[in-house]
This record gives sequence, structure tokens and C-alpha cells, in this order.
Amino acid sequence: MWSTFCISLALMAHVHAATFRVTSQVWMDISINGKEEGRVIIGMFGEEAPKTVENFRHICVHGIDGGDIVSGDGHGSVSIYGKYFEDENLHINHSSSGFIAMANRGPNTNGCQFYITTMPAPWLNGKHTIFGKVLDGQGVVHKVEQQKTDTDDYPVPTIIIEGCGDHPMGDSFTVSDDPYE
Repeated sequence: MWSTFCISLALMAHVHAATFRVTSQVWMDISINGKEEGRVIIGMFGEEAPKTVENFRHICVHGIDGGDIVSGDGHGSVSIYGKYFEDENLHINHSSSGFIAMANRGPNTNGCQFYITTMPAPWLNGKHTIFGKVLDGQGVVHKVEQQKTDTDDYPVPTIIIEGCGDHPMGDSFTVSDDPYE
């Protein structure tokens, strides 16, 4: 009886897992207070969110200075398409850690700001375009997550993306939203 239950649960988890094709990859080198913490490699879902992927890839390859390049207070944003661009495929759920999505100020206000989930975040479902997943370096993301913040919820230490760019890859492949994969 117990083994049947376990097999049923395993099959249910497998049936409900969604897969996404990684069509390109980028890397980011992160430092905290001047100490190199490591590299994060992100696989991007070009079939699910082509405009978002191209915007993010372009920013990674061609560079951008200072998180909020417009106003410096976390409210500014810009994209390769102008100030904002529209949401894409809001059906991908924030079901596990490692998803990368566009931060926005409401519908169709995507620019250059992004976040990476460190746990399932269902309250964000249907509101933010998920366009990729961390393939390597989630430990670095967790180091950023663990940093002390001030009363405005900004990190106390200086956290910098020291470098970023295209990460070479062969053929496209799929990743899953299964948290056990």
C-alpha cells in the first residue's frame, strides 16, 4: 500500500511538471562588498518570451550601469524597445527557486529590472514574465538573498554584477519547473 502511494505521488509530480526550451544562455559574475561570490548561468526561454529574452540578452551583452539607470531609486526602467514593453506568456508559474522574471510596476511595464526566485512564489503568478531559469550558481543567488537589508529593504552591503554576457551553448534543451529536478 505505501509503495503504491509513493509511486502515485511520484507520477503526479512528473505529470504536472512543465518544461521549457532553453534557446540561449547568459552569465553574470556577482560580488558582495568587493568580494567575488561566483558566476550565475541563466538559461533563457526564447520560445516562451522572445522579446523579453532579447531585451535581457542585449543588456547582458552590451552592458548597463547601476541597477536603476533612470532615476537611481528603484523606480526607473528602460528597455531596448523604449521605456517599457508588453508582458509575454504570463502562464509560467513561480513554482520553484531559480526562475528569472521581469520586475514591473503593473501590466506591460517591463524594462531592465529583474528578479530571481529563491523559493516558490505563487503570489507573483500571472503578473510577471518569467523568461529563464538559473542553470548554475543558485548558491550565489542565495548568498545575495541572505544579505542584511536596511529599513527600506535595500541590501546593506554593495552587491554588484561585475560582468555579464552570452554563455556559449550547443543545441537547445529543456528544463523543468520540477523543484526536485
